[in-house]
Amino acid sequence: MDHFFAPTSLAVYGLSAKARNTPRIIVENCLRWGYCGRLFGINPATSDTDVAGIRVFRSAADLPLVPDLAVLLIPARFVPQAVEDCGRAGIKRLAIQAGGFNESSDQGKALAQQVQQLARAYGIRFVGPNGLTLADTASGLCLPFVPSFPVRPGGFSLITQSGGLGLFLWNLLQEEQIGLAKFASIGNKLDLDEGDFLEYLGRDPATRVIGLYLESIDDGKRLIERALATDKPVIVYKANTTSAGNRAAMSHTASLSNDDAIIDTAFARAGIIRIHHLHDFITTAKAFALPPMRGPRIMAMSPAGGLGVAMADLCERQGFAFADPGVDFYSELATIANAGIIRLSNPLDMGDLYRIDKYPLIFSHVLASPEVDGAVYVSQCPRMPGSGDDVFTAMFTTDLSAEMTGAVRSSDKPLALALYGDGSTISAMKQRVRIPIFNGPEEAILALYRQMRFHAQRAAGPFRPDTLPAAWDKTAIRDWLAGRDGVVGEETLELLTLCGLASPPAAVARTAGETARIAAAIGFPVALKVISPQAVHKTEAGGVLLGIDSADAAEAGFHRIRTRLKRYAPDAQFDGIRVVAMAPEGHDLFIGGLQDPSFGPVVFFGYGGTLVEVFDDVERVLCPSSREEIRRAMQRLKVWRILSGLRRQPAVDPEPFVAAVCSLSGLLAQYPEIAECDINPVRLAPNGTLLALDARLRIAHLE
Repeated sequence: MDHFFAPTSLAVYGLSAKARNTPRIIVENCLRWGYCGRLFGINPATSDTDVAGIRVFRSAADLPLVPDLAVLLIPARFVPQAVEDCGRAGIKRLAIQAGGFNESSDQGKALAQQVQQLARAYGIRFVGPNGLTLADTASGLCLPFVPSFPVRPGGFSLITQSGGLGLFLWNLLQEEQIGLAKFASIGNKLDLDEGDFLEYLGRDPATRVIGLYLESIDDGKRLIERALATDKPVIVYKANTTSAGNRAAMSHTASLSNDDAIIDTAFARAGIIRIHHLHDFITTAKAFALPPMRGPRIMAMSPAGGLGVAMADLCERQGFAFADPGVDFYSELATIANAGIIRLSNPLDMGDLYRIDKYPLIFSHVLASPEVDGAVYVSQCPRMPGSGDDVFTAMFTTDLSAEMTGAVRSSDKPLALALYGDGSTISAMKQRVRIPIFNGPEEAILALYRQMRFHAQRAAGPFRPDTLPAAWDKTAIRDWLAGRDGVVGEETLELLTLCGLASPPAAVARTAGETARIAAAIGFPVALKVISPQAVHKTEAGGVLLGIDSADAAEAGFHRIRTRLKRYAPDAQFDGIRVVAMAPEGHDLFIGGLQDPSFGPVVFFGYGGTLVEVFDDVERVLCPSSREEIRRAMQRLKVWRILSGLRRQPAVDPEPFVAAVCSLSGLLAQYPEIAECDINPVRLAPNGTLLALDARLRIAHLE
């Protein structure tokens, strides 16, 4: 990767002396940015021998040395030939900027395959195609072919699938106190992808914060692994979000699964900060320019009482606790109050504190308090008439940034400064001051919350899944799976029994008489359930009867279910009736799972029954999981309040259900041939008994 970002020599394909030659912009950018490596041009179609002092050669083989990197901004149809030219000359790193590959047409897809084959044959690694590729403020490399002045160096590195959006962001960085370290526009990512660059930037000493703009995530598991491997904050804007509605919905799980929700789940596991507004790249990066907020106790301050009220709402919404710096602090403030008519508390209304010379002392004492983890101060810098010596002009025009910076550095705690007012004044301050300036309390408080959560998760240590239960008979599980393929109905309960999840006594009946005999043997009352591959959702097919309390009712139920099935699907295959003991009353819950193509196995759980999709009271965790992670997720569900004893109803111990979810997460992780699984309902009785009442899965054996 060092050869990509800091090559000691660079060859630019397509360079010529023509007036509108785009590759020449790359050379000009590199010179403007201060790139000090050797530069060459390669162009078999020109008679030029040099362009602005840069020597131009017909092929890579003619170069006086083998460059570390070659950049290809030429028509797509010529790219395979150029890749082969590089391969023969021994060039091992390429930045392919040209478009017209797999994003465009069948012909482009063929060109993409050709480029990949040639790169593999010659041991070449490349970024692109269809991207602006690379820039590095330290080395002076600037490959984007848009004329660019040098940008402010700093600790923010960006990986983006959109080159144009990347340029928009790096221009925004200039205005917002955030300097750029490295830039990677990965385009179609036919070779190197976001995982490769994230791994590199995670170890890069110049990078302190990593941002990613992604339109697709092909290998989510690897992305999560790379994010977990670095101690740097990773901020991701995921565009092109779609539902999973085009999946064949074998089960409730498939209809509940949502690509975007799975991304949220995966990012939460990895500590990735997901944003939904592009400007939040800047806002969040600013927060990490401040010391860590190590706890939730915040002090909110402003000379405007209304802003204090607004900040109170914002802080409470993010789960902050209002710090109490102590009686002595407020007593000291009372001595400098002007009229003494404003109650001093947190949020702190500073509208009656006219002594602007005392503000540095306030900031210092707030941050020095052991009862305070961080603070936010919101004020304004309006245009003021004249140069008056009144207290308000002093309050709103005195620059306290140096003192605030000192308080931050001395306490090693964050103080988020947000300013309203004259745009040119604030823009000039942003370029001058040492601490970040936010554009309002909403930005400042959300940024502090994200920063606090990140540091808390890192302090808690890496996630560790629970191990598989020792009591599992793994040989029996493997044999059970090996003997089946495709969609499996209630036989799935046999597999769940091997994993410790019990189900009521049951047996299969092929005739009405057999139904009555089995029901009597199990003991009335019983439930009758249709067995048919066409009745995936039995209730919809009219294939479930409950409370059958006699032999006659059992025989009649057999005929009724068979008739309903034929009405539901005339060509349906009728394989009999499953006679099941009635389960005790309780709460109907749901557990499901699937193999996500990007992030791997995911388990879903929540409120169950026939209306599970309607209520959508579902949480998700990646597999394998842990009871602790599942318990935390469960507490976000509405059904958690019911289990906890809503409206004087007795509480129900959720731990048997938590253990069952954890077991299924281990099963999906251990046996990837389980493509999809649906256990609904799972009945949790008041005494803690847990029974799986219905289940199905889809097995897809891996080749």
